[in-house]
Amino acid sequence: MTVKCKPQREADGGSVGIDLGCKEAITLSTGEQLSKPSFIKVGEVAVKQASKQLRRKRAPNRNKRVKASRRWQKARRQVSMRQRKITRQREDWLHQITSDIVSGNSLVAGEQLNVKNMTRKAKKGSKRKAQKTGLNRSILSVGFGMIGSMLEYKLAEAGGFYVESPTRTLKPSQRCAKCWELTPKTLADRVHICSNPNCGHREDRDINAAQVNLAWARGQELASSVAEPPSSTDCGSMRQLGVMKRRKLHAS
Repeated sequence: MTVKCKPQREADGGSVGIDLGCKEAITLSTGEQLSKPSFIKVGEVAVKQASKQLRRKRAPNRNKRVKASRRWQKARRQVSMRQRKITRQREDWLHQITSDIVSGNSLVAGEQLNVKNMTRKAKKGSKRKAQKTGLNRSILSVGFGMIGSMLEYKLAEAGGFYVESPTRTLKPSQRCAKCWELTPKTLADRVHICSNPNCGHREDRDINAAQVNLAWARGQELASSVAEPPSSTDCGSMRQLGVMKRRKLHAS
């Protein structure tokens, strides 16, 4: 069934920067921090327990011509059911969070994150293999790759802008939001203390990074940075609808 509709979403004229992390899932430039909900951890434990029960059953083996037992098939369905549940819960939570952000802001500034490279497996023989595995699990459980895409299309529906700062060149976690000075920090340093003696800005690391993203976005020409060429199709898309609204706003 195909239905012709024109999605409409309202957004206030505010602006906010965001920073994604493992300690706090989403940190806003206003100082608000959104933690990962507890049901994600509960769901991960349930999947782990179901997977343990699955490994105790007779699994299929084509080389030895061994069929899976009925108990294995039942346990496999239990694992799949729990995985689907936690996936849907995560998506529902992300939709609520991103909708709240869009409803109060017409400009949202994030950062470019290559989730595929960030969640690569540790090299063989690495001493921190278990630590890397836990970090990858934390990144994937929050849904870093989904947040940006949700904000982008929702802001396009509301006639707003979503921009991403170049993480490698800007270095939001190292840069000061007040004087723009770079202050090297390790992952253990959770508080930003500016190394510039004339500044001395002190702020939470994640909040400072979100403020840096917002300051960078405000200095960009939004119309040229997010506009895309028109499509040859007649039906258009969510992005094209957002581009048309932006052009009307700039023309007025």
